[in-house]
Amino acid sequence: MLLFNEEECVCICLKNKNEYVRIAVEDLRHDFLRVSHLKAMPKIVSEEVDRRVIISSDDDVIRRSKIRENRLSSLIIIEENYGNGEAIFNESFRIDCDGNRIRISAASYLGTLWGIYTFSERVLEVSPCYLFDDLEINRKTSLSVEPFSYEGMPEKVCFRGVFINDEDLLGGYKKSGGKRLIDYPFYSEVISEEVADKIAETAVRLKFNLVIPSTFIDIDNPPEKAVLDRMARRGVFISQHHIEPLGMSHFAFENYCKKRGIDGDYSFKEYPELMREAWAHYAKKWACYENVVWQAGLRGKADRPVWEESEPTEKELKNYAEYISKAIKEQVEIAKKATGNRAKYFTSTLWMEGSMLMQKGLLDLGNDVITVFSDNGPNQMFGGDYDEVKREEGKKYGVYYHVQYYDIGPHLAPQTGIKKLYYNIKRAKTKGDDDYFILNVSNIREFVFEIKAYSEMVWNFGNFSADKYLSDYSSIFGNNAQLAKGYIEEYFSSLPCIENEYLKYVHSKYFNYNYGENVDGVKNFVLKDGLILWRGAYLVNDFKKEQDLEFLGKVCEKLKEVLPIYEKLSDDFGALAEQSGERVKRHINCKWRLYSITLSCAYKWFICVFKAKKMYDKGDDFGAKRELEKACGSLVYYLDYRKIAEIGDFENWFKGDKKMDVRQKLAATENLLKSI
Repeated sequence: MLLFNEEECVCICLKNKNEYVRIAVEDLRHDFLRVSHLKAMPKIVSEEVDRRVIISSDDDVIRRSKIRENRLSSLIIIEENYGNGEAIFNESFRIDCDGNRIRISAASYLGTLWGIYTFSERVLEVSPCYLFDDLEINRKTSLSVEPFSYEGMPEKVCFRGVFINDEDLLGGYKKSGGKRLIDYPFYSEVISEEVADKIAETAVRLKFNLVIPSTFIDIDNPPEKAVLDRMARRGVFISQHHIEPLGMSHFAFENYCKKRGIDGDYSFKEYPELMREAWAHYAKKWACYENVVWQAGLRGKADRPVWEESEPTEKELKNYAEYISKAIKEQVEIAKKATGNRAKYFTSTLWMEGSMLMQKGLLDLGNDVITVFSDNGPNQMFGGDYDEVKREEGKKYGVYYHVQYYDIGPHLAPQTGIKKLYYNIKRAKTKGDDDYFILNVSNIREFVFEIKAYSEMVWNFGNFSADKYLSDYSSIFGNNAQLAKGYIEEYFSSLPCIENEYLKYVHSKYFNYNYGENVDGVKNFVLKDGLILWRGAYLVNDFKKEQDLEFLGKVCEKLKEVLPIYEKLSDDFGALAEQSGERVKRHINCKWRLYSITLSCAYKWFICVFKAKKMYDKGDDFGAKRELEKACGSLVYYLDYRKIAEIGDFENWFKGDKKMDVRQKLAATENLLKSI
């Protein structure tokens, strides 16, 4: 069946009136445009009959080609009629091609979306991550397809989603969507509607049915509501950060009170009526959306426990757990009332102290709430609660996993890998904690390799093969596929790892680590970019003071072992890029070579700063200055090289680098050098 050539283009017969489907069909039409050299775009027709074919072309193409209208009986038929929000959890779909008809059918709008985007990926070869993968779409002069049938459905009915968190780069490289009313060092700018569109489109192309669209969302602020609107228009469920029950964070609560001249603290213990009033306000605002997964819970300001920095006794912990449990039950009722009982889906995320309280058997989430277990961000492994908490029949469970984590990392480069991700998703599937999956993906672009693998795992875990995934991915490198595959495997297998006991140096107060957990082939405590940059910054800032160097010395030794590997990998990927066409060359340079340089430069900077500190403490100022010069040179090289990724639509991509803030770390190191 001919889809398009220089003169003809298939039509799309759209029988479906669903608005979410209409948007997906527009994506499909533009995918034809992206793939066709002559910019063929299907015409939408309403009847399943022969139609004239049009090819949408710009003036330049029309001048260069003699394109005529022809009759073409071929059609892509997208059928079924159902209303928004109906039958959302039958996500199965079918694609049939009989020679002159392609029929995409499903029992729900989500199934239809997945059918459309699967067709784009499998037939048109448009990557679900094309907006972020730095790989230009392959263009064709013509495209035909043989008869085929394909059925798709997720392995289990569940929520599958991504959490846009710590999104400093997404929020900084485009014109701001507006100001966020928040007293916090980060997130002062709202991501633009254009960026929100890119996130939402990528999510649905990956067959995710859920998005937490930002670190903070105050729906009362129009630019922030615009982000929610952009997500909701795609038909996915939208949800809330675990510090924003019913859509209200501590900061949103402060804004609520300030607007109304109300005095009161964000405390359900001291101001329960005020909290109920504010929750009801935000629940009513969120109730305007058809598809919401409501977050329930109670945490303190800026992702801290409700008891802030105090050290509660066991009795106090029990009391805290009781009123947290009470708050959750009331939040569920508030959401149901605000929506006229349309609110059906609730989650509570066991983050930090929540994990510990659940393990102690102190939290009661009720029967309406999905219990969501979290990995401990610094080592990306589940904590002591995971195996000890008894799963109750009739209740639902899910997991929250970090492929990105601030401040320890990963943040500027992927450092989880498919093996570790697969291991943790497998634990969830084995435990039956598969009613809800959410992946923390930060700025998306740095993590598309892992995000795509995650999307396949949670769609159908039984069909996923890590080796096949890497082999399929490596095929883009053509004759160098095996070589590239080996380099990528080495990139992840060589990540520096330190003994679990050293986790005590990393947020040990609130994280519920399982110190004994160490699985063959899966690295537990990896020394990631954030840890290297932030611990190195402590060294620089307190350089002339006496410091405990035991942990940092251990880190330095581990980094010395792997630095030559990543320096060589950056050269290997560079050589691979030079052997490749421009399309693949850009991908390698913006992805794997940049990642290798990011890590090797961070490692070298840390090593040199640590050596300088040891020399300075011994009175060797000359030696210390020499090492600090090398440290500065390493960051200068990194900042210069990463400009290669600031091209095309990603101009100024690193303008918003506030989380790792490499420029500031270079400035601090340069100032230190001048002071010695």
